[in-house]
Amino acid sequence: KPERVVILSASLLDLYYAVGGKAVGRPESKTLALSPEAQALPIVGTVGNVNLEALIALQPDLVIGGLQGAGEQLIPAMESSRIPYLLLRMKTYEDVRQKMKLFGDIAGTGQKAAERMADLDGRIRATLQQLPASPKKVAILHATAKTVTVELENTIAGNVARMLRLNNIAAGSRAFDGNPDMTPYSMEKLIEADPDLVLITLMGNQESIERRLRADVESNPAWANLRAVKNKQVFFLPTDLYLLNPGIRYDETVLHMARIVYPEVFKHGK
Repeated sequence: KPERVVILSASLLDLYYAVGGKAVGRPESKTLALSPEAQALPIVGTVGNVNLEALIALQPDLVIGGLQGAGEQLIPAMESSRIPYLLLRMKTYEDVRQKMKLFGDIAGTGQKAAERMADLDGRIRATLQQLPASPKKVAILHATAKTVTVELENTIAGNVARMLRLNNIAAGSRAFDGNPDMTPYSMEKLIEADPDLVLITLMGNQESIERRLRADVESNPAWANLRAVKNKQVFFLPTDLYLLNPGIRYDETVLHMARIVYPEVFKHGK
């Protein structure tokens, strides 16, 4: 049972504390609201930019980081310092459930982890039980300052859409080499599928992303003829729920998308 755990992902840290774990160091986080107890921990950088001196000074017997992004850059430093480490993928809701159990095992708080998991399952089930019988069709675009791509089913937004039994127009498409979560954007395919809604996740500077969207997407005359555009069913998804894994707040992400897609069923505040 590790006694001095350092966690380099804000989402994983939040989840670790939710199941009763305690850490001795944390990542820098400007976007995720951490518990006051976690906020007070020493900051040791992020997975991709670790302050190795500060990390080693904490004498960790386990370092936990996210596998996404620059996670693998951590491996040589941990191995040369002989510090045990875990790099974990957390995108889908099943990923979250697996990590809750794992963290309960690491922290020795298995019963609390099981209770929190059952509570989270219950809140999500309450949303799913209200879904209409006829699913809607969605396209999930992922926009950065450089590219626009389309999300498959194992991104956070793609996974939530699948949980809500929505028809993701990209499901089954071939992914990019080296990125199993995305497929190339094509206005032709978007027109052919004509989704009920277009959902857009953002990564980076909002102004730069909007310029990219105007250049790559909205400048095409066919965009205005899409059903979703005509019906004003194009929505930008908040970063804290869809870019960073919501972890213990996964039910909020599920309910958020349900309210966008089925506002007549999921009224705000209910």
